[in-house]
Amino acid sequence: DLKPGPIAERNFGLFKPDMTMVYDVGLLKSESATPAPISTAPVTPTTPAPISTAPVTPTTPAPISTVPVTPTTPAPVTGTDKSWCVAKPDADPKVLQANIDYACGQGVDCSPIQSGGSCFTPNTVVAHATYAMNSYYQLTGRHSYDCDFAQTGFLTQEDPSYGVCVYQAT
Repeated sequence: DLKPGPIAERNFGLFKPDMTMVYDVGLLKSESATPAPISTAPVTPTTPAPISTAPVTPTTPAPISTVPVTPTTPAPVTGTDKSWCVAKPDADPKVLQANIDYACGQGVDCSPIQSGGSCFTPNTVVAHATYAMNSYYQLTGRHSYDCDFAQTGFLTQEDPSYGVCVYQAT
């Protein structure tokens, strides 16, 4: 720890006493690590609404089930049903690009969406994300949660393949 001062101060944590970050480890979503300004304007108290003195009729709550619920892992799509993961056309292009980067970094063969590849055209982030997201979905076992991609993907049973661009569906 290179932070100056007594040991207790050096080990304070990730934030300085003014709540600015000591180390940028990606905890904050904003690009600025500075805290929001605090208003020094006086707050005027308001008079609360009068409390009703009308009698309240008690209600009996619904019984709570004591049957344990066993969580289940969604099973992959099996049999003759084929499904593909496609990008939502109205999704944020930055998120779709992040999906491409993630899928291609997880072992998906993204050469077909690179320049000269069979799925490069149309050269749009939605088309390329659809290819990468579907390849990832197929590679990881075809579970529905492998097509979520921060709610930018959805499953379809319509084959998105076109021309020489073939989307796998195992």
